[in-house]
Amino acid sequence: MAGLVVLALAPPGWAQAPDPAPYALGDWKGVRQTLHDRGVDLQVTYVNEIASNARGGESREASYADQIMLDANFDLERIGAPEGASLHATLTNRNGVDLNEKGSLGLLLSPQEIYGYGRTTRLAQLYYQQTLMAGRVTVKLGRLPMSGDIFPFSCEFQNLGFCGAVPGYITPNWHTWPASQWAAAIKSRLAEKLWLQTAVYQVNPTFTRPDQGLELGNPSGTTGAHAVAELTWTPHLAGLGGAYRIGVWRNTGKFEDLYFNEAGSPIGQDGGRPRRLNHASGYYLMAEQPLHPAPGDPRRGPTVFANFIQSDEDVSVVGSVREVGVFWRGPLASRPQDTLGLALGRLGVNRKVRRRIAQENRGASRAAPTPHAEYPLELFYGWAATPTLTVRPNLQYIHNPGGLAAKRDVIVLGLKTSASF
Repeated sequence: MAGLVVLALAPPGWAQAPDPAPYALGDWKGVRQTLHDRGVDLQVTYVNEIASNARGGESREASYADQIMLDANFDLERIGAPEGASLHATLTNRNGVDLNEKGSLGLLLSPQEIYGYGRTTRLAQLYYQQTLMAGRVTVKLGRLPMSGDIFPFSCEFQNLGFCGAVPGYITPNWHTWPASQWAAAIKSRLAEKLWLQTAVYQVNPTFTRPDQGLELGNPSGTTGAHAVAELTWTPHLAGLGGAYRIGVWRNTGKFEDLYFNEAGSPIGQDGGRPRRLNHASGYYLMAEQPLHPAPGDPRRGPTVFANFIQSDEDVSVVGSVREVGVFWRGPLASRPQDTLGLALGRLGVNRKVRRRIAQENRGASRAAPTPHAEYPLELFYGWAATPTLTVRPNLQYIHNPGGLAAKRDVIVLGLKTSASF
């Protein structure tokens, strides 16, 4: 997923011929070059994730989930459109089963990030892009997922908590890749190392249904809009370029209060139907900074990262996410294209949910356990078998699954494989 999202977000390099080296099928016997000369660049990417719970869950299981993607970029200048105009389209097809469901692991987030939104084909992106003011401003209009343009974290890890638009996985009415909505996004360069990105997405849960995967229209069901603003600072510290981001969002969809009922009193104490809310908001912080590169090869070396997300505790069971980790490019001098990754996170169940459970337990014959926080950890090694194929065996350890200290910790053995054609 991450590779295709990054490709779609990057300004297309139409001036240069495509390099066949990163593709398993090379130049497609000249077809790729011919299409490129006519302003069309294509890429097919396949990702497969296998997972097995060596410990935890209700039963020992193994599962796979996969995704195949077709991405197309069209240089519209070739047909007389304004300079900097392009069209981008992405189709995805997902299959498989989620280990979290199959093994009843009870995790807050899946150990297979590639799973989600049904086993179906979807129009993940279809948008017009226009660069303006010598590249200082980029505008997108069309169908976009509520991810990629904001919270641009990679998906090299297999655990969903360390992949992509994590705020969307814990926030209701935030529909992430590969489900798309009608949207507009603008990225503006404010200063040499300062960027502002804003995006407004339609909120229509109908688009997440499998039968809407390839629909181009606008079915009924729109409940509001999702607006995000992200400020990015890209300084060079000790000669190494990092990225520091702060983002805020507000969603005007329909929500149910987790704590208060329609009368304004606690549900856990007085019962009743949840209070209806017409908005939710939150914010996030991101930091990514390379450290000392390997002598003689600046491409090799560690990059540390830290992310913090605060969701709306009125509507989100997981109120906050904290995570830190490192990517180590070329950990071995003999394997400069390999990557070692380590991440540790904390998914905090919000205090209103805990308070409601405590209130419900006062009158119950049997007390329900109160969740607090889940702690996922993942270690992977990405072996670049060829320029087109990467294999990432990984080990995931999840402490307090579901935020429950009484539950047995979960160990997941995983294998993530990605290839470009």
